[in-house]
Amino acid sequence: MKNLISLVSYFRKFKVLQIFTIYLRYLIGGAFVMAAVGMGKLSSTPIPLALAANKPIQELEPIQLFFRVMAESGLYWNFIGWSQIIAGGLLMTQRFASLGAAMFFGIILNIFVITVSYGFTGTPIVTGLMLLAVCFLLLWDIEKWQFLFLPYSIENLTAPQTLQIIGNTFWEILGLALFILIFSLYALGFDLLIQMASCLVLGLIGFVLYFLLQRRN
Repeated sequence: MKNLISLVSYFRKFKVLQIFTIYLRYLIGGAFVMAAVGMGKLSSTPIPLALAANKPIQELEPIQLFFRVMAESGLYWNFIGWSQIIAGGLLMTQRFASLGAAMFFGIILNIFVITVSYGFTGTPIVTGLMLLAVCFLLLWDIEKWQFLFLPYSIENLTAPQTLQIIGNTFWEILGLALFILIFSLYALGFDLLIQMASCLVLGLIGFVLYFLLQRRN
C-alpha cells in the first residue's frame, strides 16, 4: 500500500495530470447534474419518459417498463436525482471532490450494471468509461482512503501533499460557477446541448484565465 501511495504521489506532482483531474471532476460531475435535471428526476414529470407515457404498460419494452416503474415511484425517483446532484456537485467543488467521488462510485456502478443487464445500445460504453474515471479519482485521493486498509498509526501517517495547481481556490470558484450555470440554463428552459456547450465554453474561459493570472503573478 505504501508503495502505491508513493507512486500516486509521484504522478500527482505533474501539472498536466492536476489539470486533467480538475476537469475530469467537472466533466463527470456536471454530467451527473445535467442527467438529474434533464431526466426530470427532481419533479414528477420525467421528460424523456414522456415519449412512452401514453403507452399501455403491457406494450412497453423491458427497459421502458423499468424506467416507468422507477419514475412513477415518485420519492425514489427524486432520491436518485438528488443523490446524483449532490455527488456531482461535490465533485465540481474540488474541495469536497473526494467525498463526491466516493458517492459517485456507488451510483455509477449501479447504473453501469443496469445498462449492461438491459442491453442498452452503446450506453454501457459511456457508463463504463465514467466508472473508470471515478476509479481514477479515487486512486488520485488514495492518501485519504489508505486507513481503510492500513492500521491508523504514527508510522503510517504521511504529510499532506501540496499541489500547486489543483489546490488553488480558483478551481472551487469555477466549479461553483459551472454548477450555477447548469441550473440557470435548465430553469430558463434551454436544452441539454446548450447546457453542455455553455459549460464547455465557461470551462475553456476558466482554463485560459487561470494561466493568464498565473503569468501576471
